[in-house]
Amino acid sequence: MTPVLQNRHQLTKRANWVSTLNNGFLAFIKITLGLLGHSSALFADGIHSLADLLCNTMVFVANHYSHLDPDENHPYGHWRFETVATFALGLFLVIVGLSIGYDSIHQILHHTIDKPDQFTIWVAVVSILANECVFRYSIAIANRIHSDLLRANAWHSRSDSWASLIVLAGLLGSLAGFPFLDKVAALVVAFFIIRMGSSWGWKAIEELSDAGLSSEEVKEVEAAIMGLPGVKHLHQLRTRKMAGRVFLDVHILIEPHYLSASEGHYIGQSVQVTLSNNFPDIKDVTIHIDTENHPEGLPEHLLPDRVTIIDGLMPKWRTILAEAMISRVILYYFQNHIEITLQLSLNVLAERSHEQLKAQFSASLLDHPYVSSIVLVYG
Repeated sequence: MTPVLQNRHQLTKRANWVSTLNNGFLAFIKITLGLLGHSSALFADGIHSLADLLCNTMVFVANHYSHLDPDENHPYGHWRFETVATFALGLFLVIVGLSIGYDSIHQILHHTIDKPDQFTIWVAVVSILANECVFRYSIAIANRIHSDLLRANAWHSRSDSWASLIVLAGLLGSLAGFPFLDKVAALVVAFFIIRMGSSWGWKAIEELSDAGLSSEEVKEVEAAIMGLPGVKHLHQLRTRKMAGRVFLDVHILIEPHYLSASEGHYIGQSVQVTLSNNFPDIKDVTIHIDTENHPEGLPEHLLPDRVTIIDGLMPKWRTILAEAMISRVILYYFQNHIEITLQLSLNVLAERSHEQLKAQFSASLLDHPYVSSIVLVYG
């Protein structure tokens, strides 16, 4: 594991331990004292904390597997484990929220409402303060390492704070002579649980289905690429998200005649470096170098390769001049044709003019319709 990944792993682990200990403590006191104090809202809030405790366990497991090095079966790494865990976390919360909501409605309809004890108020206050502290700590680390899973876990702590505020209001209302408010507070807690679970579950589904960057973010990426020297145009820019990271591939158009293969490679590298420096979430960039705009997809047929072309033309060229006079053959491949540049020895001009040589070499192409032109240079 690289130092960067190891640091990310350790920070996630540390934040999750803080959240785990907090949720374990709060789940125990809220469930226990909610039952003893006859408060459905406090008990529901305790179940909420228990759900987060189970989610912390999922985070530990996902954090372990998602940071394993790539292997034969997972050449892109194991980041999807984090996404799958986020989906499972969201689904679990939806189920828990529906269960609490059903129980609260059942008690209201059947008038089985008990007045809560006064000490339950202080439990709600402790829960609010503890969860808010854990949220601020966890969200700071999540933003630092760009972890959606840790963000989800942090917002669960914040949702616990909101839920505990509702519970506190319900408890105060019940003690003021309106005992049904405790059940109403329990329903509100259930709503918070369901909403958070649905939000993160849906986000995980989008990621698992290879959802990409927003149109605004794509425009920013396009502007960064088009601003680089050597890039004439771009197309087929595609992105997909994986556990808070972005994988990107793009086709860029460069000058076909005056750039070497190594310079084209350099332009591609400049695109990679620029995107990595300006968009931290982009972790992998695949670039296809194009020399002309052409339809996407595979061509109907491939043009002949270099060996086939030279083997077909060299016998004709030998009838024009000695092979030793041909110092270099450069091929330019386009969608439906090939252009050839021949570098000839300067001595050939002592016997024949450029116009004569041009006419003879052009005539050699008559049986090769895929070659559209030939250019002669000397040196």
